[in-house]
Amino acid sequence: MRRPRRRSAGAFMSRPPAVTLHRKLARAILAHLRTSAAEPGLRLTETMLAGAVGTSRAPVRGAIALLAELGVLEREARRLVLRRLPEAGEAAIPLDAEEAEAERLYWRLARERLAGALPELVGAADLARRYGAPRAVIERVLQQAAGEGWIERSPAGGWRFLPLIEGQAGQDEAYRFRRAIEPAALLDPGFALPAAVAARLRREQAALAARDPRSLGPREAFEANSGFHLALMQASNNRFFADAAQRLTRLRRLIGYVIAADQERLVSQFREHLAILDRVEAREMEAAAALMRRHLDAGRAAKDRLLAQGLPEPRGGA
Repeated sequence: MRRPRRRSAGAFMSRPPAVTLHRKLARAILAHLRTSAAEPGLRLTETMLAGAVGTSRAPVRGAIALLAELGVLEREARRLVLRRLPEAGEAAIPLDAEEAEAERLYWRLARERLAGALPELVGAADLARRYGAPRAVIERVLQQAAGEGWIERSPAGGWRFLPLIEGQAGQDEAYRFRRAIEPAALLDPGFALPAAVAARLRREQAALAARDPRSLGPREAFEANSGFHLALMQASNNRFFADAAQRLTRLRRLIGYVIAADQERLVSQFREHLAILDRVEAREMEAAAALMRRHLDAGRAAKDRLLAQGLPEPRGGA
């Protein structure tokens, strides 16, 4: 008769996989609602949310139940209604110990990828040995990276890193493209920023500008910045601008996380967002476009300095 394997004292007591999945999907739904400029009162369906986060209706129901407990969603007849959207930076679904360990390893993987310390193809078992971590936690990290679009399963087995914006040349190319399209989106004839979205952006950016930048984690800083820009691109009501912005955000996500360590620039960028928003709400679109160009130029200069010094250690990571 085989004896049961004894669990080491430091091993994680993993929760049921379904619970982990529901929490992950709930966070993905929140991220989708923020970037899609959703407002309270919006009517949703299970099918819509499942499609937005790339899953089927069955697993998304658990995430919906969790969000309903938090007062984010409410079931109304056969529909779902968005009751409140947590503010940017609000930890609506805090990390527990196991998730915090996965988060730490996520940042280590991200930094080593950008530093060129990892090959294009990696295996979960190899990473588990490299980081001295349980295989299940490594798999969670890889699934998160896959969901964010910078790694995928390889047909030959293992995982393959996808092309991203990396290094000085990639940053220059990305900024030239952003400088061409973001001011143009503000000047598009169809541009219309709903008053409720403008109010939310102002509330979020003002709160972030008033915070101690040391309290902002890299993912929170990136999402707060990119979410503002995505909202303006979507307000152009031009699907080509909106699609380009979504794709570019995915490509620059990883390096954007790491260079979010520039705390002085974080405060400035939130204030610059508010100045752009002032001009948009006043319908002074030429002035808004000019401020956007200056904002992008300032961001590029700050990131050039960081990259010239070498990639900084991402705050909140290992």
